[in-house]
Amino acid sequence: MERVTTGIPGLDSMTEGGFKPNSNILVTGGVGTGKSTFCMQYLIEGASNGQKGIYVTFEEETHTLKDNMSRYNWNIDALEEKKLIRIIHLAPKDVMQVVKSGYGEIINLVKDLDATRVVIDSVSSIELMIEDDFRKRESMLHLMTWLRKNGCTSLLVSEAEQHPSKYSRHGIVEFIVDGVIVLYNLRRQMVRQRALEILKMRGTNHMSRIVPFIISNGIELLPRQKLFGDF
Repeated sequence: MERVTTGIPGLDSMTEGGFKPNSNILVTGGVGTGKSTFCMQYLIEGASNGQKGIYVTFEEETHTLKDNMSRYNWNIDALEEKKLIRIIHLAPKDVMQVVKSGYGEIINLVKDLDATRVVIDSVSSIELMIEDDFRKRESMLHLMTWLRKNGCTSLLVSEAEQHPSKYSRHGIVEFIVDGVIVLYNLRRQMVRQRALEILKMRGTNHMSRIVPFIISNGIELLPRQKLFGDF
């Protein structure tokens, strides 16, 4: 089966070669777990293969996001000039209007760039703007259905607790996406270690063990290493 490579060393081997094309993947985790880095690395991988990508952020302004990524030597500005990547910041006050318009602004951006990789950071902002649980689900399904039908393989970011019992703000999105990847920043005594879990991946025989990762020039998984050096 054709797969969309992630650009995260170690992850593709855990997912039969990457994500299924046109799937929607929830990337969730607590503070300091590397969610934004994970998503940008995914877009960088696409750009290196001529696949265009859009990063829509409701949380950080564009210059702040790019500044935070500058340590990785990804040369995002050059990729933007080549129209391989586009970063768009939508202010929180505009999120409700975007939702009411049926995500028209996001849809137009994807169409204009002819993007096949999309990051929405974060769906928690969308959830906050809609009170009724049915409408939350309906609204998210509308966006995900459009992305899928238009050939996009998308990452949807959500905030969660460090040891979550639900993986999106209201426990809805994880049930309607195709996959859920959970990032952790685990603590044992005075030591923390970042780790990744593939909680769900439809149509994929994925690794179920929680594996550690490091952040150096981006995220690198260590599937053969045990957490905190345990055996």
